[in-house]
Amino acid sequence: MKKKRKNLSVLSVVLILAIATGLFSGCSGTAASSAPATTPASQATAATSETPASTGGALQKVTLQLKWLPQSQFMGYYLAKSKGYYAAEGLDIEILPGGSDIIPEQQVSNGVANIGVTWTSSLMKYQGQGWNLQEIAQVFQKSAMLLVSKKESNISTAADLKGKKIGSWFGGNEYELYALLGKQGLDKDKDIQLVQQDFTMDQLKEGKVDVAQAMTYNEYGLLLEAGYTDKTLNKIDMNEQGTAMLEDCLFVNTDWLAKNEDVLVRFLKASIKGWADACADPEAAGKIVYNENKSVSLEHQVYMAKEVAKLVVPEGFDKAKIGYMDTAALKQTADYALKYGLLTKAADLSQCVSTKYWDKAVAK
Repeated sequence: MKKKRKNLSVLSVVLILAIATGLFSGCSGTAASSAPATTPASQATAATSETPASTGGALQKVTLQLKWLPQSQFMGYYLAKSKGYYAAEGLDIEILPGGSDIIPEQQVSNGVANIGVTWTSSLMKYQGQGWNLQEIAQVFQKSAMLLVSKKESNISTAADLKGKKIGSWFGGNEYELYALLGKQGLDKDKDIQLVQQDFTMDQLKEGKVDVAQAMTYNEYGLLLEAGYTDKTLNKIDMNEQGTAMLEDCLFVNTDWLAKNEDVLVRFLKASIKGWADACADPEAAGKIVYNENKSVSLEHQVYMAKEVAKLVVPEGFDKAKIGYMDTAALKQTADYALKYGLLTKAADLSQCVSTKYWDKAVAK
């Protein structure tokens, strides 16, 4: 999560400026005036269901937009492509890398991609602005967010955060932290010092912050690779604190979906199969992702794959339910998003989420 890509189009820049002026509200099925016009499916980059794979054996083009650069966070899709699972479903999958200057919701809304990967809380924000987007699978069942400190700082509980200098990436990553502070009765503006955090973890290593945000599958691994151990670090896990918010999910533009329901179900079938294989053998999955981009070390991709598997198929979770959308977890995410300012109106989950296509994909 370090490299930046400078590949925004002029249209993307205009759209981002438009987004910045929009107001957050609850989920809506009708596009608000502040939302960008949706590119008709006939103008999108991928084919519609009007050109099925059965026609002359041609594969249907489907484009998936990732939230970040190629890494094991997305290993299920890369493995499904590598093993031919999409092709077996009559699909020609194109996986678009993300980056710091790529907004998945925008890419799917304007037709650059058909399906996107984003954090559930982020999707709710754009849905609240009136964008015609709908979640169709929840890949991560748990939050990967940690607060990490050095053992000698004696910060082992959320109550110990009072008076400390805490790093945050912001940009949507701060809301679980706000929820944690709020649960402890701590004022984020008075009881702690919040500072902008980069993705290197150098600020924590150099003592410039007392506590840093870290994802289990990435930044925490960077600390371990730097010589720290579980015994020399303290972790505060958002899942254990009851302040977790859902992260990686799959979503679509509802206008595209109306013409491509069968395509989506076949995409989900192949993706779920890819994720099942990746979680069963994360080391092999990490190698496949490494060969895709080689932006970080093989060891780090394998570490990441093993940790991501714990989020997709947590202990005690039925692996046959990969992508399951848990109503209670979705509601908790929406409630915290509203309470701490990501939304200004309660999300209507009946409009934000549809289980219909996932149900069809996992049906025997």
